[in-house]
Amino acid sequence: MRTRGFTLVEVLVAMAVLSAATLGGVHLMAFATRGMHVARMQGIAALAASSRLDQLRSLQFEFDPAGQRLTDVATDLTVDPPGPGGSGLTSSGSGSLDTNVSGFVDYLDDAGRWVGSGPTPPRAAVFVRRWAIESPGPPDLLVLQVLVRPLANGPLAGRRQPGDARMFTARARVRR
Repeated sequence: MRTRGFTLVEVLVAMAVLSAATLGGVHLMAFATRGMHVARMQGIAALAASSRLDQLRSLQFEFDPAGQRLTDVATDLTVDPPGPGGSGLTSSGSGSLDTNVSGFVDYLDDAGRWVGSGPTPPRAAVFVRRWAIESPGPPDLLVLQVLVRPLANGPLAGRRQPGDARMFTARARVRR
């Protein structure tokens, strides 16, 4: 005579299958959470890079009515809001995207808000934003580049990593 119910073996097999499914679900949740974090960091970095590129493009770089070259070499973009006393569209030299060059670097918090500038990041900094201004030849052409990178220590420091945003454009001075 057979009684209704499950045997011990059936219960153990069911628990093993349920445990494996639960572990897979937890792994999937961790993977999704990491992906959302990276996407958020990339979005903030892209917005910060675009914002700085727009600021650089808005600086004066034109001819006056007499044909003289006018270039803003005095706006300070390392402060918020930008003000006088900076380098404007002065050439940054090589390496300003790789190292913290004074006048071409600032720091942002985890929401992309400005928190400071200088050679060392402030405590609240999560991103470093660097920009480069280069004149590849003719004096009436500039290449503007902006790199926003999450601050990292250890083996990722200074290397490309998830969350980086790099934008560039060329700017030409045209006679009218």
